[in-house]
Amino acid sequence: MYEMKLDFFTTNHKFPFFIQYGHHSGDFFMHTHKDFTELVIVMEGSAIHVVEEESYEIKKGDIFVIGSNTAHGFRNSKEFRLCNIMFHPELMFPEESDIKRSRGFHALFVLEPYITKEYEFQSKLRMNFEEYQKVSHMIEEMMMEYRLRKEGWQEMLKSCFLHLIIYLSRIYKLPEKTDHHDLIYIANAVSYIENHYTETLTVQQLAQIAYLSERHFSRIFQNTYQISPMQYVIKLRLHHASLLLKNTELPITEIATQSGFTDNNYFARIFKRYYHCTPSSFRSL
Repeated sequence: MYEMKLDFFTTNHKFPFFIQYGHHSGDFFMHTHKDFTELVIVMEGSAIHVVEEESYEIKKGDIFVIGSNTAHGFRNSKEFRLCNIMFHPELMFPEESDIKRSRGFHALFVLEPYITKEYEFQSKLRMNFEEYQKVSHMIEEMMMEYRLRKEGWQEMLKSCFLHLIIYLSRIYKLPEKTDHHDLIYIANAVSYIENHYTETLTVQQLAQIAYLSERHFSRIFQNTYQISPMQYVIKLRLHHASLLLKNTELPITEIATQSGFTDNNYFARIFKRYYHCTPSSFRSL
């Protein structure tokens, strides 16, 4: 299996991002991505997309995301034209990104790459004509910035890319509830966490939002996000508390409460474990 690295396309380690148009006919060999995520927009034509052991038809207007270490390729491509956008997720989606509140974002950029690898799953993002025209215009603007590289091009390109991501997240259509492949509904639960993490939350409540059993929900969440659901909640609460410590003069007990912690001693203990210092020491740094 051929392994691709982002260094094959760009050696700019300070801005690990690459965009191109690709033209294919016939078959395109199976390969994996070692260290990057790829957003693929089908601009023209059609092909059979092979992901691991599964395959399905894709055509103009389809959008999907391939994560690291997932084998994929194309067969029987006809007048096939793509836009490939390759990037490091941590560069474009920092922890405090507001876009992470969107269920469409989690569905397309986090869950789909995992589900596509683990299950037979076809992307639910297929653009209509109006959406395609709008996305095509965004891509052209990004291509121009990437090609001309005028002053401030990296910030402009990042801004254009985030504009695209937000738009795609908004138009992402979650499937109707079925007994098969309903794992994508975890996106509902993650979005709920991002919007309500300072409130009382339980795994049972989140599993119900995702239409899954607690055990199944926890397992898929852990495998996808590399953290348990409640650890994810705590991480968000701690980040919120750190911002309040730096940007307000609120008492630490009040900050703990506003961040979703009902036990001040527990807050101090978990904060120190995560940030390697006490809340008061963090505030004075």
